[in-house]
Amino acid sequence: MIRYRKNDLKKGIGILLMLLFTAWNASAQQDPMFTQYMHNPVSINPAYAGSRGTLNMVALNRQQWVGLDGAPKTLTLSVNSPFLSYNVGLGLSLIYDQVGPVKQTGIYVDYAYHLKVTNKTKISFGLKGGVNVYDANLANLVGAQNDEYVLLNGSQKMYLPNFGVGTYLYSDHYYVGFSIPKLLQNSLSDNKNTLQKANKEDRHIFIMGGLVMDLAENIKFMPSTTIRMVSGSPVSAEFTASLIFMDKIMVGGMYRIGDSFGALVKWDVTNQLSLGYSYDMTNSELRPYQQGTHELYISYDVAFKNKKILSPRYF
Repeated sequence: MIRYRKNDLKKGIGILLMLLFTAWNASAQQDPMFTQYMHNPVSINPAYAGSRGTLNMVALNRQQWVGLDGAPKTLTLSVNSPFLSYNVGLGLSLIYDQVGPVKQTGIYVDYAYHLKVTNKTKISFGLKGGVNVYDANLANLVGAQNDEYVLLNGSQKMYLPNFGVGTYLYSDHYYVGFSIPKLLQNSLSDNKNTLQKANKEDRHIFIMGGLVMDLAENIKFMPSTTIRMVSGSPVSAEFTASLIFMDKIMVGGMYRIGDSFGALVKWDVTNQLSLGYSYDMTNSELRPYQQGTHELYISYDVAFKNKKILSPRYF
């Protein structure tokens, strides 16, 4: 753990913040990153809400760069469902993300309208709206607790309203999505806080897609991809290839260009309950200082009266 001497504390904190925000911008991680996007698309695309035809509840916990002080930790809880007419979907998402002394808690409501394209294909258009609570407290840094300047100037909390849009084309065997979860670029700078590097919420663009193909009896192949684009940063793309056995167990590998590689597994315990796990290992210079990234996933579907849960369900 890094310790600052008293005289160097202010300079050290400024450098730390600069590195922190540079890392976010460079890796497109100002918004949280997940390996198992394909299991929880509603977290970034409001048009997914209601597409499963059930009341779907998802919890996803990501512990990134385990063993490294201040590493990102993210938890997302979401629920989405058709509403009244099956052409309308509603959702609610809670996202908590912490990187070092900076915490963000987002609460968002999703609305989607679904239209039939063919007998087997639909397209939906979605809106997302909510607020992100941005909380930076430099007093939590080691050595900062007794520094009067930090105690007076090193803390801020901001409430940042935002909204986003998305579209989602899907059938039982493929999907393609496009979304911008946050359209507003809210300022993160505080004129009264001289330790805060001027910054803003960057606008992230997500493109996702996947499909399922039969390889043999009881074996299917599912490739998928998620592409993230943000101004001032290289395009971030990850590719996942999975095998599905007996429509119950999915085993796959993931490669995130220039960043990491990993493996994931998902088990459909019943038609309603699914469990998943993924492990990533970074290719960056951080590799010797941490023990990889873990994600745990759980999903539960509740069928409506006189409706059956579609099984198997790949997306």
